[in-house]
Amino acid sequence: MFGLGKSKGVVGLDIGSYSIKAIELKPKAKDEGSFEVENVALEFLPHDAIVEGTIMDSEAVVETIKMIFDENKISNKKVNIAVSGSSVIIKKISLPSMETEELAESIIWEARHNIPYPYEETSVDYAILKPSSGSEQKALDILLVAAKKEKITNYSNVVNQARKNLEAIEVDAFALQNAMEINYPEIFREKTTALINLGAHTTNIIITDRETPQLFRDLSIGGYFFTENIRKDLGVSSDEAEKVLKGIPVKDMPPEQTQAVIDTNTANLLEEVEKTFSFYESGEGSEKKIDKILLSGGLSKLKDLPKSFEQKFNTDTELFNPFRNIFYNEKKLDSVYLRDMAPLFGVATGLATRRGEE
Repeated sequence: MFGLGKSKGVVGLDIGSYSIKAIELKPKAKDEGSFEVENVALEFLPHDAIVEGTIMDSEAVVETIKMIFDENKISNKKVNIAVSGSSVIIKKISLPSMETEELAESIIWEARHNIPYPYEETSVDYAILKPSSGSEQKALDILLVAAKKEKITNYSNVVNQARKNLEAIEVDAFALQNAMEINYPEIFREKTTALINLGAHTTNIIITDRETPQLFRDLSIGGYFFTENIRKDLGVSSDEAEKVLKGIPVKDMPPEQTQAVIDTNTANLLEEVEKTFSFYESGEGSEKKIDKILLSGGLSKLKDLPKSFEQKFNTDTELFNPFRNIFYNEKKLDSVYLRDMAPLFGVATGLATRRGEE
């Protein structure tokens, strides 16, 4: 069900709380491992159609998926989707090296003791991580992944009702790692990188160290957290709060007043991220340092946010571009749109490059 890697001929469909994004890629025949964008699409969802990762209005989600495929003439019905949030658990565990059958039994035992939900109510998968470069460790490092069956059914149903063929369900964090590996291979191979995906309700943090995943964490903070606080603090409507977040003037409100509220919320976000960084850097009794920060997701487009991260963590920070190493025909696709909206398509791109089951 879950996985890390690359695939062919599948549409990456990122069903977010605020919008649905779709990417259709085709492999470049003369360059193995390279892709070209066939289609890229985004449609906004009605307010509260999805709340904190739970689909509340399945009919609206189904119709939005259909609209994306119909209006953008996407004929490929094979799709990969992703889930994240509190119903998804990712844990890195270590086990002694053992035979495959023994390992499967040990994984089940670990799952029962590491997942805060009844085992029977979850779907569980795992991936064996390759050792870090130069490591002499004999134990197996394993990523244990579990998602509540109810959430998987919730998302599977809307895809099926939209008459699309669900090929795989991924985890947002793994999809983002796929996109990073393809588009930033030198950073992925050589540095300790934090990829932070700032969504509407959830922020995904993925830390990799020289090709090896080290930490995955979902924070219950995102664009919605900002707009709600702006709405309350400034006494404006939800629509006006979104305009403030985008830097659009509202009423007679002075810019310094709106900026002060945004700065307060940005400080809260940075504080939550700092807790995750501190947890990672103090782990396993050895000093660790994050070399690079990449920001993706809708909230990453907030003015000066990369600069705020650089100042807070004294670490080189930039917006994540999931098309950095992926070709697109500027005569066929709007290059200005792709450059401007690129940070929103990290998960969708990773889903479109996911490896099928072997």
